[in-house]
Amino acid sequence: MLFRFTALAALAATATATNATGPYALRIVGKDNAEINGVAGACHAGAGIEGLCYADDASLPPTAAQFYYNYTSYNSETGEPTQPGLLTYLLTAGSTNGTITVPSAMQLDLTSWGSNVYTALILPGLTGGTSVYQFENGTLYMYGGYDDSSFNETYPTPIPTLGNLTNFHLCYQFTGGYYYRSISWITTPPAHNPSCEPVQLSFVETS
Repeated sequence: MLFRFTALAALAATATATNATGPYALRIVGKDNAEINGVAGACHAGAGIEGLCYADDASLPPTAAQFYYNYTSYNSETGEPTQPGLLTYLLTAGSTNGTITVPSAMQLDLTSWGSNVYTALILPGLTGGTSVYQFENGTLYMYGGYDDSSFNETYPTPIPTLGNLTNFHLCYQFTGGYYYRSISWITTPPAHNPSCEPVQLSFVETS
């Protein structure tokens, strides 16, 4: 696989994104498989597209494994940024004026209407990014919303919810235009893709 920066000559960019913290490493640890204990690296998945591929720490260029958390909400009283936020990465772009960086957000992309597997892709810019939360230990999660598994003609009281979900998985899958072992999100386990294994995805401070 290609752990590299993507050329995005047509895009204007800024060096950093608003309300971003980091850089962080993105640790991948198996929930059931102890042999999964590595990091995510940005891997080339198409023109201006990166995936989140699994790698050992030592096998990555440092810049391919640096990620950020962009807060997208604010405390109405203090004005301080609050969760949720975007998992972001700084893509590099070559241009006639030199090299620039493009803050780019992770999006969960459904590649097949017959599957429950959403591939994690990083696309240029922050618009359209998938909002995620993080626990105090840096583990990423998403709010599950309504639990409709028992819905019927009667209005539910109380309204059931799915709570906080950590449904990230590591799968062999088409990641953009390439076939990699990369991160995905499973809407309702088990995964339709039998190679998917559940993992914890966590931000870790870099030294």
